[in-house]
Amino acid sequence: MTIAAITAAGCRKLVDRPDTAIEVGTSQFNSKAASAGPSDTVQVPPSVFASPTVRSTSEVEKEGGGEKVTTQESVVEKGPDGTEKTVATLAPTEDIRIRPGGRWTVDSLVGQINGRPVYASKFMQSIEDRILRIVAENPRAAAQRMIGQLVAERFEQYINNELIIAEAEGMLTTEMREGLFAWLQSVQEQTVSGYGGNRTEATQSLQDQFGMTMDQYLQERRDEALAQNLLSRRVKPRTIVSWRDVERQYSILEKEFDPSPIVTIGRIRVAESETAMLADVRARFARGESFIDVAKVAGMERDGLWRQDKLPPSGIAGLDLAEDIRKALAAAAQGKPTTEVKRGASVYWFCVLAEEIIEARPIFDPALQRRIRGGLQEQRARYEQYRYLASLRDRWVTGDIDQMTRRLTDIAIARYLPRD
Repeated sequence: MTIAAITAAGCRKLVDRPDTAIEVGTSQFNSKAASAGPSDTVQVPPSVFASPTVRSTSEVEKEGGGEKVTTQESVVEKGPDGTEKTVATLAPTEDIRIRPGGRWTVDSLVGQINGRPVYASKFMQSIEDRILRIVAENPRAAAQRMIGQLVAERFEQYINNELIIAEAEGMLTTEMREGLFAWLQSVQEQTVSGYGGNRTEATQSLQDQFGMTMDQYLQERRDEALAQNLLSRRVKPRTIVSWRDVERQYSILEKEFDPSPIVTIGRIRVAESETAMLADVRARFARGESFIDVAKVAGMERDGLWRQDKLPPSGIAGLDLAEDIRKALAAAAQGKPTTEVKRGASVYWFCVLAEEIIEARPIFDPALQRRIRGGLQEQRARYEQYRYLASLRDRWVTGDIDQMTRRLTDIAIARYLPRD
């Protein structure tokens, strides 16, 4: 085959192309077709993809020889509609700025409790707000006295809490520790479930209500449970009240449970110089008008009510009154006026207005027994708790408590109540 024949064969059309065919290039796939209808494209605001921002607020408080700047930071997110939401609040930070020449007690070790050091700064955190309010609302002398009282009361509670919790922790067995851990887990789950199962919201709510984090809240619940368990084991067995104790207490308070009747006495006094009033009172009593009505006409205070006394077993004769008054009252019936009693330049009428007999409560009254028993148990619980805490102090407190209290008071006054 010649070259011309080969060439002719290679150029021959293998497929016939119709006359209406159109050549399509790659540029045709890049073109956007015009559409008269609405677009289906969804535009998302940039704020949705924006990172949360941190905002901080600062408060400045003058204290002693300087200033304390408290900074609170919050994490804020912006929603699609432009509204802002606080998703987290960070723990506040404090910055102490001391003026030139000013004094500020950084920290001080005031003693030890059960081998644990007691630092002034940590102790002051719980009462700082109260001290600042005392300083702002009272003159210096009164504020100094109130700060001393506050420090003494809170330090007493601080020592008791530390001793009780340390003693309770030392008595925990391995099984008890595992049970305590499981109980704390259930407390945490219940707390979170109370806020819809959202731990972030639960933590934020605890911060707003109690000023503590979730861990701090659980630690407080743990300490409370340990303290109650220890006191129940060490103090409650010593508060048993016997029937003999109830009888003895009833005999001491017998007058309270079997009180004497109460007698109410009225009095009308008219001066002899007031002849018209004197004649009117006599005429009204002669007509049989009541003592109170006549006392109102005579202008007596409290409608003639004079006094109330406990009626002794001997009755009216045993009242602490003048003899002529006692005789007149004894001779008159209840609710009726006595005969005239002349004393000095006045004429008097007396009357037993009422005699109130209070029903006695016997020792066999169940409600009364519960009341007496509960009061005795409460007294003994306080006493036994005081004794137990005193024994713990003797064993574990290193140093004089009064001396530590004075040091804390001096530090509080130097920090929050400086001299001008």
